[in-house]
Parts: sequence; structure tokens; C-alpha cells
Amino acid sequence: MALPHITSELVLTVLEACAVIASAIAGMIVASHKGMDLVGAYALACLNAFGGGTVRDLMLDNRPFYWMAHWPYLVAIAAICVPFVYNASMYRMTHEVHRRSVKVDALGLALFTITGSGIALEHDAPLVVALLMGVLTGTAGGMLRDVVVNEIPDLFRPGGLYATAALAGAAVFVAGLEQAMAYTPAAALGVATIILLRLLSLRLGVSIPAPHWVDPEERVEH
Repeated sequence: MALPHITSELVLTVLEACAVIASAIAGMIVASHKGMDLVGAYALACLNAFGGGTVRDLMLDNRPFYWMAHWPYLVAIAAICVPFVYNASMYRMTHEVHRRSVKVDALGLALFTITGSGIALEHDAPLVVALLMGVLTGTAGGMLRDVVVNEIPDLFRPGGLYATAALAGAAVFVAGLEQAMAYTPAAALGVATIILLRLLSLRLGVSIPAPHWVDPEERVEH
């Protein structure tokens, strides 16, 4: 039997789906640690997965919102959330999957960031705004999640490269386009930059210097 033709669009769709689900699971895990119920777990899952893109779309007046245009993700997240909340085996398995999903998390940050910058450029945003929209898309979901559970966002505390990695990748992407590079290779370079910096941070402890008022023992792993 002949295998179906695999296109770059199909690969991107699969990677995007993995990133969305990984982000949603991270939200569910935070909800479980806070003792929330099914509604809370589902809300945090969706907020973590779609919060950054929604804020971006609001600021750029971009419609439809990502989660409206891709509503099947809402159903998929619900299908994971219900057994996560009510089945102990599923709960433990999901924790284990998330613990091993470092590369998926890095990929999600990269894809969301580059997509955000690309959408901003399509709306004729200035280059600096496009960079910030990319970082916002990649990081605001987790930030909003932490605010909802009354925590200082990890993004704002000294630790591994996260927003910095997103900013560097967005800069590489935008710079490539400014140098007349085609969209696909520029995006690929941006994604690779973010993933590389993120993994270097997680594996080797690479980070930007912490403020002088922060105790080294208080640093967190983003």
C-alpha cells in the first residue's frame, strides 16, 4: 500500500497540534497542583494553550481568533482533560508524558513565537512590534495561567532562557525577511534558534545574569 504524500504543511500541522496539546497539559498539571476541579483544569488548559495567541489577535485586531478557527483543539483538550481529572492512571501517565516533553515545549514556544511575528508583519506592524508580538504569542499563555492561580509568573523570575530565546528567534526570523530571505527558510532559522537556546538553557543551565538583588538559590527553571 502506498504511503500518503507527506507535505511540509502536514508536518507543520502535526507539530502545531503537539505544541497545543503539550501547552494544554501543562495548564492541567498546574490546575491539579492548585486543587481545581474539571472546569478549572479545562480553563487553565485552554488559557495556557491559546492565551498568547488571543492577546496577540486582540492587539492586532486579527479575526477569527486562533482557537475559533481551530475549534477541534477545544474538543481534543476536553477529551484529555476529563480522564485527567477523574482517572488516576491517566493523571500519572499525563504527568510522565509532560515530564518527557521538553523538546515539544521548546518546539511549541518556537512555533507560537514565529507565527505571532509573522501575523504581526502581515498586519504591517513595525519590526519592533512584530518582535514583541512573537514573544507575546509564545509566552503570554503561561503568564496568564500563573496570574489566574495567583502566582508571580515564572516568566518574570530569574531562570532559564524562555522569553529571551523567543525574542532571539523572532529577531532572526524578522532579520531574515528584511534581508530578502524567503519566508520558509527564515521561519525555519527562527524556530531552530529558539529550540537551540531553550534546550541549551535546560540541559546546560545557560541563562542571562540574574539581578543583583536575587539570591542564586531562588532562581527557577522555566
